[in-house]
Amino acid sequence: MSLSRVATRSRLGLNAVSVQVEVHLSPGLPAIAMVGMPESVMREAKERVRSAVISSGFRWPDSRLTINIAPASTPKSGASFDLAIAIAVLIASGQLSSKLAESAEFYGELSLSGDVLPTSGLLAAAWSNRDSATRLFAPRANAPQMASLAQHVVAVDNLNAFREPHCLDTVKHPQHITTPRAFSKHHLPAGQPELWRAATLCASGGHHLLISGEPGAGKTMTASLIGELLPEPTKQDQLEAALIFDVAGQTFDGHRPLRAPHHTISSAGLVGGTRYATPGEISLAHTGVLFLDEFPEFSLATIENLRQPMESGEVRISRAEITQTYPARFQLIAAMNPCPCGYRDSRSKACRCSSAALARYDAKLSGPLLDRIDLFVNVSRSKLVDIMKQTSEHQEQLINLKTVVNAAHERQILRQGCSNARIDAADLIDLCSLNRKTRQWLVLTGEKLKLSGRSLHRCLRVGRTIADIDGRAEVTEGDLSEALAYRKDSDLVS
Repeated sequence: MSLSRVATRSRLGLNAVSVQVEVHLSPGLPAIAMVGMPESVMREAKERVRSAVISSGFRWPDSRLTINIAPASTPKSGASFDLAIAIAVLIASGQLSSKLAESAEFYGELSLSGDVLPTSGLLAAAWSNRDSATRLFAPRANAPQMASLAQHVVAVDNLNAFREPHCLDTVKHPQHITTPRAFSKHHLPAGQPELWRAATLCASGGHHLLISGEPGAGKTMTASLIGELLPEPTKQDQLEAALIFDVAGQTFDGHRPLRAPHHTISSAGLVGGTRYATPGEISLAHTGVLFLDEFPEFSLATIENLRQPMESGEVRISRAEITQTYPARFQLIAAMNPCPCGYRDSRSKACRCSSAALARYDAKLSGPLLDRIDLFVNVSRSKLVDIMKQTSEHQEQLINLKTVVNAAHERQILRQGCSNARIDAADLIDLCSLNRKTRQWLVLTGEKLKLSGRSLHRCLRVGRTIADIDGRAEVTEGDLSEALAYRKDSDLVS
């Protein structure tokens, strides 16, 4: 009778919990029993592991085999336990030394030939071992990324490599250099300085933006370019985004994410969900841009789920078996037509929508949701004469805008450690450095416009960004007046 224990981890959200794979060999008819609440894909592991062991030239134990994945109360999913199970079987049967499993963890799916296949969700395990001396045996495809977080990552190609484990080398910490994202060939819409200004404010302060305009006005193009104007992410931003992408089984390119889901997306797809509470698009847009084109065409229930994450910067997903919290500090950029036909108040074409259709369309976006958006801008099609003036100077203009955005962002980080859109309400008044006259004007104007407290705070944050773009420490009445002009109810300003 022989017993072995091998360590690994089970991913729960962005964390990885320690798990022990126990293998017990006992006399009796050859059989394999797997316990510890494994799901179906894990129960299939016994067949994959058996074939991999035999294909690698090892002997499969001719006895009763019990595999326990403890603790049983910890949810387990995926095929990353294959390698740990195989090592435990080989140690229990005396084919590998038990010293191999000391201060070590094993990850990876096994093919029938014994190859160790890449597996998603291993960055969480590496992050959990970032300050540990534990050796992490992982698939070669996962090893470089894991080595950027953990100290001792060993790349494994196949099960046969463990015949001489001393020959396995620890992967060196990679020196990743993220190159700045190059501008696309798209242009900011010509002849629309108000849209350029709104894009600059949006990118500089991290503000939410809603663009309304007729088809062909450049709404989608502007949203894409705003994503390129954003400052390069910090190492912490890259780490958080990489963990989320890895959990979702996607590849992170090192830049700020730009997510643009279709309006038919479900609530679970946007916010996150499924049985294991996986992250949705709002978490995949963390530290980046969430672009929602045709904003009113999203179901009301779906977009209403954005309200809480837009305020808190995180989302809590609860399911029957598990509850997970994911970061969701995204920047919302939404685009919409002014009406179903798209030509309300258009200079080029008459609107053919009935008053009832217009009322239904306007009702698709709730007041509380719109109250959380900082900037509203209405655009129309550019004049053809302005479009024909597009020159090679456009690239230089974008570079200049990027410089302005970076300078304003640096001022915010030095002053309060975050973008203006994330300033806490308690610190907002002090950080804006308002004089007495400006405070009185803001109060009177806010009462006249019947602004909510949230709207007032958002105006202050936008005003703070306007002042930062101009390099001023004090937010003036002119800054706040411009900020109010970007509110949804700006038409009330007299």
